[in-house]
Amino acid sequence: MLLAGALLLTTSCSDSWLDLEPSTSTETEGSITYLSDINFTLNGVYDTMQDSYAYTGRFVYYGDATGDDMQAYSATKRTGDAYTFSYTKDTAPTSYWYYGYGIIALCNQVITYIDDIDIDDDEEDLRDYYKGQAYALRAMATFDLTRFYGYPYKKDSGASLGVPIVTELLDKDASPARNTVAECYEQVISDLNTAISLMDNSEGQQFVKGHINLYGAMSLLSRVYLYRGDNQLAYDTAVECIERAEDEGYALWTNAEYATAWAEDISASNPGEILFEIVNTTDDSPGKESLGYLHSADGYKDIIVTTSFYSMLAEDEDDVRLDIISISSKRGYVYKYQPQEGEEITDANTPLLRLSETYLNAAEAAFK
Repeated sequence: MLLAGALLLTTSCSDSWLDLEPSTSTETEGSITYLSDINFTLNGVYDTMQDSYAYTGRFVYYGDATGDDMQAYSATKRTGDAYTFSYTKDTAPTSYWYYGYGIIALCNQVITYIDDIDIDDDEEDLRDYYKGQAYALRAMATFDLTRFYGYPYKKDSGASLGVPIVTELLDKDASPARNTVAECYEQVISDLNTAISLMDNSEGQQFVKGHINLYGAMSLLSRVYLYRGDNQLAYDTAVECIERAEDEGYALWTNAEYATAWAEDISASNPGEILFEIVNTTDDSPGKESLGYLHSADGYKDIIVTTSFYSMLAEDEDDVRLDIISISSKRGYVYKYQPQEGEEITDANTPLLRLSETYLNAAEAAFK
């Protein structure tokens, strides 16, 4: 919560967070007076998400290491505690909490101040797009925090405790109480529906590299509905997302494309199936703490596929997933965090929401 209380925003000498120069910090109060200031604050959100303790590292590998398909290379690796789940209340890492609420705090700055900005009539869609991003990213962070610290919704219909819902700027000494998992899901769904309504315009529908847009928010909402057990809503939302995204040029990778598509430097003319990704560059990445290096046999080799998962894939020699698993010293390494052209494995982008995941949401919801 320390970061959540800090009245700072990260700015850049560039209009894009993708090309961050050494940052400066300015006091929030009185500093957000133009839409460009809002854009700088959103850059701070994406920059925080890019950290190796957030969505270019720990947030992502925690899910893999605590699942059934992957495991830590050894107990001494970064993923070791997550794989063995050897946490106590005194030794659990604080980074999940710290970065999650740091993201939420910056989103709350945008949401709090954006409606006070004087804009021209032709800037309404841009303002709504900025505001929609803040709601969508706040929802993503709240959803992930709820899944870190609360039981699955369907265990007890969300009656158990989740995390504090924070929707306003807090004093640094604030100590909000935990809400129930059900209340957290309601907040996440409300935020995503707000984001979708705000971004359903010419600005929010367009592709902006490294930024969430309408289709990313819709895909995430279908996943939240699925986790809550709202299968019809999950299906309807996923199908609408798929149809609208494909009308805008998004498309599933073919089997022939799959092995190398992860390294594509996507663009508005060729977005592929990436609805939202964290973009790393040679000058602006977590370096050797990034997911690409952690997964690489030539890097820190922190995490590998389980023998049972690899054996299942190997039963079908045409399973396309085999094309991104490399075997070294009898261990399988996932090679999906691939560097874009001219970059190193340490700079590989991190896909967070993909069209194929949206198809999976629809399929699972339809089956149920």
